[in-house]
Amino acid sequence: MRFYLYIFLACFSFNVNAQLGQSMLLDPKALSLGNAVTADPPGMMSIHYNPAGLTKLDGRQIGFTLLNVILKSSAVFNLPEDYDGEGELLNFEDDPVIGHESEAIPGLFIPGVGIFPLHLPVATVPSFGISINPPGSKFTFATATYLPMVAGFVKEAPDDPGRYQAKQLAMQRVTYLSPSFGYKVNDELSVGASFLLSHQAFAIEQDARGVNILMAATELIQDAFGCEEGGGGDDPLVPFISMCGGRVGPYRDIGTLSMALENRLATSYNLGVLWEPTDWFAWGASYQSESKSTLSGEFEMDYSRDFAGFFSGFRGSLFGAIIGAMFQLPTGKSKETGYVSTEFTYPQHFQTGIKLRLFDRLQLNIDAGWTDYDEWEYFLFNFDRQLDFLNAAKILAPTEVTATSLKQFLNYESVWSFGFGLEYQMSTRLKARIGYEPRETSIPDNKRNVMAPLGFAPMYGMGFGYRWDLDTEVDVSLSFMKSQEFIPAGESESLNTDCLTCLPGLDVETKLTVAAAGITFRTKF
Repeated sequence: MRFYLYIFLACFSFNVNAQLGQSMLLDPKALSLGNAVTADPPGMMSIHYNPAGLTKLDGRQIGFTLLNVILKSSAVFNLPEDYDGEGELLNFEDDPVIGHESEAIPGLFIPGVGIFPLHLPVATVPSFGISINPPGSKFTFATATYLPMVAGFVKEAPDDPGRYQAKQLAMQRVTYLSPSFGYKVNDELSVGASFLLSHQAFAIEQDARGVNILMAATELIQDAFGCEEGGGGDDPLVPFISMCGGRVGPYRDIGTLSMALENRLATSYNLGVLWEPTDWFAWGASYQSESKSTLSGEFEMDYSRDFAGFFSGFRGSLFGAIIGAMFQLPTGKSKETGYVSTEFTYPQHFQTGIKLRLFDRLQLNIDAGWTDYDEWEYFLFNFDRQLDFLNAAKILAPTEVTATSLKQFLNYESVWSFGFGLEYQMSTRLKARIGYEPRETSIPDNKRNVMAPLGFAPMYGMGFGYRWDLDTEVDVSLSFMKSQEFIPAGESESLNTDCLTCLPGLDVETKLTVAAAGITFRTKF
């Protein structure tokens, strides 16, 4: 019976690593310098990286950014080389996902629509900003619209082997208004702050199945009873107990979970300081506050016809009614819908860095950043009604599950991440840039999964900055990031240990690549 708990622990395990979305699709200059820009803030996006850098924008300026992204995510499931399931009640060699590749394309959450698949080979992520520095004032005011976090995918094939770890998933934060200011204390020191109004969203659609010994034993009993596909058969012990209301088994679908939660007014703030004592050295630091918000929305659990039919027939028999009431087994509903909410914390982030002009034309940027992913110890979901699966699961895990709530443990880890960038002044108008950011993962080894296939993910960037005229600057970048992992059978509690909707007993190989080409156009008006 423990498989009831595993259904929900896996279905709601949206282990989306924010390292993917964090500072990944924001600014071309930052990407080309490995995001090492705290001491060398990138124009309008200083709002995000270091608000003190806004003091470098004189007059009235407007900026547009387009980032064109190619994302490919894949996973392959295989049996361990030494596996032998002959004679076992639950033989993983029968799993139909073995040897097949799961593939995903980018997806974006649109309020009122849901997860929208981006079918084009290249997905475009825009941002926009405006700044004003009144004549003679030490203040510069600005606001921008951008995506500080974005992660989403869609698996389009109906039989994609990765659909048991989400067919569609989106987790994103859109900052739509960010009133900010930078203040020039003196020629060497600037400070700044940003106040952010954002839309935070999470959405998922995921198939569920029951890969465990109990489901394998039930299927074996059904075979002995002569139960037919789609329900029906002799069912010789009716009315005492019914086993043929619908076919169930470890590799048969239980149903599909759909859920969309959002908060349209999530608030946070950024603080920054920039110290430039000489023309060859600068130091910067920024702090991005955490943001606690309540995400709420609707959920739907649509059970398969066979699964609902089996429990409807089982609970309709004499012994089935007694056993079902004792252990609060599913009643055979075809669908459960309602409202769900969770308290979500967008983690705080601190970053500091230096800028060194090594020679007349060569500049080195080095940054170090820390994100408080320890805050993601667990997520607590609250439902507006009692659910069949939660009623069954609370018996097995009373500290994690009640009839109306579920606590999903993540145990993420706070990590330090570094960035390095080089800029070479080729002429009075043209600057060439290269960058490297070895992005550490916050997901521990025993929580790795297909939803967030992110281990160590180095990002490489290159680009240039071009001064078009006295009032106009253009930044262009190309960046590439890749994460590839091998997860041995039994290593991850969120993927290939003894759980239901995951893939117990299988080795899993995951690969994620993200390539982006960006351009920023900024001019005075």
